Amino acid sequence: MKKKTAILLSAGTIFVSGNLYLALKDDSKALRSSYINKWAAVGKDNLTETLHASGVVTPEEEHQVYYNDEDGDFKGFLVKEGDKIDSGTPLYEYSSNNIDEDLARLKAEKSQLVTEANLIDDQIKQLNYLQSVSASTSSASTPVFGDGSSTRDDSNELMNLSLEKEIYDKQREKGRVEAEIEKYEDLIDSYEGTDELGKNSEVSGTVKQVNYELKNPIVTIISDKPKVEGKFSERDLKAVEEGMEVYVQSDLLKGKVEGTLTKIADYPEADPSVDAESHYPFEITLSEETEQQILKGSHVDVSVITDQVLNATTVPEKAIEKGKKNSYIYVLNEKGIVEKRKISKGLQLSGKTQLKKGAKPGELIVQKPENVQQPDNPFFSKLNTDSLKKKTFKEEGKRNIFKQIMVGFFK
Repeated sequence: MKKKTAILLSAGTIFVSGNLYLALKDDSKALRSSYINKWAAVGKDNLTETLHASGVVTPEEEHQVYYNDEDGDFKGFLVKEGDKIDSGTPLYEYSSNNIDEDLARLKAEKSQLVTEANLIDDQIKQLNYLQSVSASTSSASTPVFGDGSSTRDDSNELMNLSLEKEIYDKQREKGRVEAEIEKYEDLIDSYEGTDELGKNSEVSGTVKQVNYELKNPIVTIISDKPKVEGKFSERDLKAVEEGMEVYVQSDLLKGKVEGTLTKIADYPEADPSVDAESHYPFEITLSEETEQQILKGSHVDVSVITDQVLNATTVPEKAIEKGKKNSYIYVLNEKGIVEKRKISKGLQLSGKTQLKKGAKPGELIVQKPENVQQPDNPFFSKLNTDSLKKKTFKEEGKRNIFKQIMVGFFK
């Protein structure tokens, strides 16, 4: 018993002494080993950098209607503020001072258009005749030489194509003239039998303002389609440019409405001052795909996408070691060694950095670079007691477990 105890004590003393020697000797592996207990996987994310601003919804277009008292005496408005109107809706009526002359002029202009339409019709008939002659010539028998070649060339086919195109163009021209004739007929009908005329709207939308004092513009019409207006600060101008994608949000909207930054003024909203920051108006055209009713005059939050990288390879910003000229990360390579790699950085956002070069998604990296004593050297981590289960040992096998224990002793 005493002999056995002496042997165990001697073996223990030799083991402890040997490990102390290996740990404390010059250039010891233990001194060069790093204790690393936190790792992170290289990720894959969509990085979107935005600039936020405030905006207000306004009509995309505003159309003013003017009245010329030389046209006649004003009779009255036919619309009121807030009315929804279509193109062609009568806005106001007046009596013409020269209605007979106007009517004669309209009839003369209509007669000229009718003559033009008849002339085009004659031209179409002539072209149809030439086309039928060309077709009959093409179908006639054609001599064939002994080698099978024909004396007929492609000139007839080209002529037919040319005639077809000319007939098509003439028919389109005739359609345009007939539409003009119809328009003149409507105007003449409105003149005949009355001394009052009406001014019709040329656009659809909502009547914003009616000036009952007859000061021009006497009617203002706003379009139903909205846009967003706002203003950028001088500092914002560094990041934004026309054509950028935009998202608009508010409590009155369901989700985000897409749009495009279509205009940035190149002159500030107010007169420039040395003591105040300048602000530059901008406009956003909203997507036509949205079916939401966007209330004009409502205030919205604007997010301008100033930079975006989809499916970017990313690492935590804290995992990057910054050198004098370059930046690095520490990657656990296939040999089980922590490798120092030079990286090329891209977009940085919310604690994440895009890697253009240096690692691939899924690779493990050290979260705290300051814990690495020396790259390309061994490291040790905290024992994960959760993995110490019978199932784990069974899966590894006795041979592999013994091998790993020996590696632990001798390294």
